[in-house]
Amino acid sequence: MNILITHSTEKKLCGKTIQTTIAAQETSKLWRPFREGIKKKLDLAPNLFYSISRYGVELAKGEFTIDAEFEKCAAIEASLSNCPTGFEEVILDGGLYAVFLHRGAADGFPTTMQEFLQHWLPKSDYVLDSRNHFETFDQRYDPFSSQSVETIYIPLKEAK
Repeated sequence: MNILITHSTEKKLCGKTIQTTIAAQETSKLWRPFREGIKKKLDLAPNLFYSISRYGVELAKGEFTIDAEFEKCAAIEASLSNCPTGFEEVILDGGLYAVFLHRGAADGFPTTMQEFLQHWLPKSDYVLDSRNHFETFDQRYDPFSSQSVETIYIPLKEAK
């Protein structure tokens, strides 16, 4: 697993959010209306999509379960004034992030995360931070395709 440690600046995005749990598996409930909204706005042609998860401190403390509620956001880089009706401003926190790729269908994502969380992170000089976790991908992304690639950003802070 190739991990790049980088510092990201805060970004102002626009998008849609839902409250959900991992157990609920409501990704399509967020992304379908989000994509439909973008299609209706003819002057929007985003190159990059953001999938943002705001887990809060429970994940960093190791207390997060599949039934814990968190906020999930679908967003693009655009000013709020240029986004479809019903979209809201989404602030993506800046800070230190571990960056790596997930290649393949979305159902393999948990395995990629498990490799990072159980193998790479414990051997590193870092711990999870409670800022936004996010992934980016382009228009070709298909969650069911083995050819898909997404870039994963995991918030970190130095271990003490």
